[in-house]
Amino acid sequence: MNNTVFENDSYSVVFAERRDIGDEWNRVKWDNTHKQIQYHRLYLLTEGEAKLYLYDKELLLTPGKVYFVPAFSVRESRIDGIMNKYYIHFQASSPFFSLYRYLSGKYSAEATEESEYLFKTVVENYSSNSMSARFKVQGAMNLILSDFLAEVSADSGDLMKFDKVLKYIDEHFRENIPLSKLASIMNISSMYFSNYFKSTFNISPKQYILNKKLMESQRLLLENNLSIKEIAYALGFENENYFSEFFTAKAGISALKFRKRELPTTRESIL
Repeated sequence: MNNTVFENDSYSVVFAERRDIGDEWNRVKWDNTHKQIQYHRLYLLTEGEAKLYLYDKELLLTPGKVYFVPAFSVRESRIDGIMNKYYIHFQASSPFFSLYRYLSGKYSAEATEESEYLFKTVVENYSSNSMSARFKVQGAMNLILSDFLAEVSADSGDLMKFDKVLKYIDEHFRENIPLSKLASIMNISSMYFSNYFKSTFNISPKQYILNKKLMESQRLLLENNLSIKEIAYALGFENENYFSEFFTAKAGISALKFRKRELPTTRESIL
């Protein structure tokens, strides 16, 4: 991963805590607030166990492992008893984490003797504005996530070549981006760019952009009172009907039901 767009990532930790969790996990509405779905999460259990149902798999959370859960991926949580866990909710500056599910299927790593110390460091320092605390948090986050970064299947040289493309998509995905525009950033043909992108990230550029539109539409549906029509136009869709069809096909639920927190009970992969 040397010298890539992902190397110098910075993290914004929003919540970090150690606490006991019981039956309330069975009642969590993972889309109940914007905060529940928009953040990436790290877990380290010290006692008990629980389950998370993601869009593409089921995770059994147990002590002895560190878990990384990408944003917008949890559909349901279940627990029988009590667990004690450290948890960290964070955002990241690079596009790596929105690509993670396509680059690696790894959501857990073996905990080390240092893992609890690193989680504790984040918990104790994330709310401080001091430079010392910031360096401690960034360093601890890098070490916690290092095992997950090491599992990325793409070649580091290929990742670096897409630096400007990924940044452009992050800034313009709400618009209708022509494939030719992305290809021109790398000075290659549209066909070669499309094949190169898919072979590197295991997803086509079109689908990657659509998934970013889906995540943004979920945020907008839960965070404010914009109409479906307003959201459709804000994300570059031709009309409300096209957006509604897109959302239902990708999320397995209509945009209106999603806004009302009427999540489907199936656990089929949609991303």
